[in-house]
Amino acid sequence: MIKILLTELLGYLLFLVFVYIEEPILVVAFIAAMAIAGITLKKRAGLLLQELEKTYVENIGKVGLIAVMIALTIPFAIMGDSYWLQILNFMMLNAMMALGLNFMTGRAGLICLGYAAFMAIGAYTVGILTLKAGISFWIALPFAGVFASLFGVILGLPALRVKGHYLALVTIAFGLIVQELLLNLESVTGGTNGLIDIPSPHFLGIDMGTTVNFGFMSMTYQANFYYLCLALLVLTTVVIYRFSNSLFGLALNAMREDQLAAQCYGLNLTNYKLLAFAIGAFFGGIAGGVYAAMINFIAPENFGYSLSIIVISMIILGGLDSIPGALVGAFFLTVFPEKFRAFEDYRVMFYGIIIVLCLLFMREGLLPFKHRIFKPKTAARGEEN
Repeated sequence: MIKILLTELLGYLLFLVFVYIEEPILVVAFIAAMAIAGITLKKRAGLLLQELEKTYVENIGKVGLIAVMIALTIPFAIMGDSYWLQILNFMMLNAMMALGLNFMTGRAGLICLGYAAFMAIGAYTVGILTLKAGISFWIALPFAGVFASLFGVILGLPALRVKGHYLALVTIAFGLIVQELLLNLESVTGGTNGLIDIPSPHFLGIDMGTTVNFGFMSMTYQANFYYLCLALLVLTTVVIYRFSNSLFGLALNAMREDQLAAQCYGLNLTNYKLLAFAIGAFFGGIAGGVYAAMINFIAPENFGYSLSIIVISMIILGGLDSIPGALVGAFFLTVFPEKFRAFEDYRVMFYGIIIVLCLLFMREGLLPFKHRIFKPKTAARGEEN
């Protein structure tokens, strides 16, 4: 327990140091120092790292609880800085999308290069229902996830007949079709102008789009959405973890490794593929719904192909089928680039380089997935006895 607390507090401290560094040269030096320290630690203290990893795996619930408690203090630690709060909000929304895509691509092996379409569907669902129909955000948000899931099933239907590179092409086409629909259905989506003045949600009579006052200090509206995003991210992580560590998750792994063998063992590949697409798409829709309410404006260009590449970069960097990897990948590829805003035009190229380097030198990612064997509870009890 002490080891977990100390390591997470160390990570928290390093994050705060990174936030407060302003000079680009110092930022580069800091990143380089952390990379060198990590490589050195891996070479010199491999056994210590393995022991620490084992401690984390055996106490995953405590690890998550401590992480959430630390996360609750971040707005106060950065003194309510609206810029960094918004970056962290984007990071958590990206993490939700990364978890959804990782479940679809990493767990089930269904390549999806048009994942941004699900975020767009969720965002426009919330935008249209709250702005034009006057429905509460809290009612519209579940619909955002459900509608995204329905489109996930629609995308999954052609996936039943194709795989590999052909499936990737189908998902790219799906993303482009959704974007074209958003551009051309002007009476509903606003076309190129998008939807403007989407209302902010209200919680317990408080407008979440206004300043929040804690008594001893005030923070901008981003703090309200920070805690909303944090709650949704925790819920998403728990749900994905439960799915992944169930017999259903193991069946998806079997389907990913060898579809023919999985079918011979009696798995209904049609149902499993459609469910994987639906579940993965659901969290993209939820992330899109929160995004629309937080920004108050959405347009088709917000959900282009580049966003899909960014999300898939996150799961490749973190490690396919790794839940901690998806979270870490979202953190690195959302937070770190903000220190290099001068190179904004090269951001997509940077993500492409990340993908190539990971595929060449670090195929399993920063936090690789650990293969597991499902053991029924009855068998586990028998072994203990």
